[in-house]
Amino acid sequence: MLFENKTKISDITFIGSGISSSFTILHFLDRLKKQAIRKKISITIIDKYPEFYTGIPYGVRSGFSVLLITSLKNFLPEPELGKFIKWLNVNKEWLLEEFRSDGGALSSDWLSKHEDKLKNNEWGDLFIPRRFFGSYIDQKTKKYIKEAEERDSIAVNYINTEVIDIDKTDKLYSLSLGNDQEIISEKVVLSLGSLPTVHLWKKEDLITNDNLFFVNNPYKPSLKEVFAQLETFLVDKPKKQLNALIVGANASGLEMLYKLNDHDHIKSKINKFTLLSTQGLSPDSIIDEEGKKRYSPNNLLSLADHENLTAKQIADATYRDLDLADEIHLGAASTVDVISKAFGSLLKKLDREELKKFACLYGNDIGRRQRCAGYHYSKTIEILKKENRFDHIAGRFIDIKKNADNIYSLEYLDTKSKTNRISKDSVHIIFNCIGSTNLIASDIPPLLKKVITKKLCAPNESNIGFEVNESLETSDNLHIIGPLLAGNIFEGNAVWHVEHCGRIIWLSELLAEKVYNYFNQK
Repeated sequence: MLFENKTKISDITFIGSGISSSFTILHFLDRLKKQAIRKKISITIIDKYPEFYTGIPYGVRSGFSVLLITSLKNFLPEPELGKFIKWLNVNKEWLLEEFRSDGGALSSDWLSKHEDKLKNNEWGDLFIPRRFFGSYIDQKTKKYIKEAEERDSIAVNYINTEVIDIDKTDKLYSLSLGNDQEIISEKVVLSLGSLPTVHLWKKEDLITNDNLFFVNNPYKPSLKEVFAQLETFLVDKPKKQLNALIVGANASGLEMLYKLNDHDHIKSKINKFTLLSTQGLSPDSIIDEEGKKRYSPNNLLSLADHENLTAKQIADATYRDLDLADEIHLGAASTVDVISKAFGSLLKKLDREELKKFACLYGNDIGRRQRCAGYHYSKTIEILKKENRFDHIAGRFIDIKKNADNIYSLEYLDTKSKTNRISKDSVHIIFNCIGSTNLIASDIPPLLKKVITKKLCAPNESNIGFEVNESLETSDNLHIIGPLLAGNIFEGNAVWHVEHCGRIIWLSELLAEKVYNYFNQK
């Protein structure tokens, strides 16, 4: 009886149910539909959050009014793009209404600006709300699962709890859950998304007092709830006396700046907005067509005739070409295509060992200097600059200091001088949007720490991804999908950034095929 109540048996278990899991399930069910397996496959999907299939970026935790960082046509490859657009055409009325009700002034501007395109179903060039895609994936995955269950080819078990440990016994995995249940599974897919953001200051997700509102995790429990608490913090504060600091100029940092300016009753109470990032540069959005025509990545092009190259040679040439672009004030939006194409063609000259080095050591670093964003984000910065309400500090966060008047200031390491400085402006509202931690840090999620200690998984040289084989396995029948695949090579292609939807779709299809073949051959 105890075994029946607390232990479940599963053929394949997904730990995490974001879009990497969703696309793997979709591809697997597609394969099953084309050619059934005699055995009925039992699938268990576990997520510690009650929302399945979307993960943080495309679900309720991000809200309905956060926009894509790229245009839709650059976000999603065909044939999925065409399928999604057909779905948008059918569902746009309720989607746009949700967007309108969740957003503020900037959201209203977006709707007005794109009224004709929305009316004519011209979606490709739009930076649409991310939640639209989350709703699509949610509906599509549920539909595919229901159809497969009706064909009696699968049985799905959903569990809303946390996996706290994994053990391997013979050829099976034992998963210990936070609700005291145990799952015995033949295959396990670890799909935990990106590594968590490092807590910058203290251990809590949100620290608040009379003069400080410090957010370490903007999406916990959700962006909407965090902003509701911010509004409460602002209730008795005088207008134009508060300063907001966003640490990090990545996609999340730009989103926070955008959302703080989306609602007038928040924006009107903030005197100044400051970004803090190592380079002191915001992602670029405007293409300089004339500058782009004149620019040439000569250092990369000079390597074209070399037969034997190293990863470092390609990376160094890329850095020099990026430096040249900086010197002539040509932003990433104008150079990203030409530079990426130039070093991408050279990667074919690397042997497997050097290609692996590029994936682990250089790919993400180059990517940080090639960040682009939609004009809706850069426009927010432009407006604040005109109002004399914006600053971008080049430096690294050190601490928050409190003076005798109970007022807080930022202490940071200045990038140029390499000295610690105190900001001239006091800070009252702080959003932590720095990058994720790594797999050798002391504060990684406990589950990851345990699987590393037990040698079920081993970090590769990138320290942000696990070493896997061609079947995306870290151990027999323990698969990885999503961002934790960084620093690997698949089908001759180096992978270092797996937040991109196109790569997620490609890799999830590879995994789905491996899983299908495994059960079909059995």
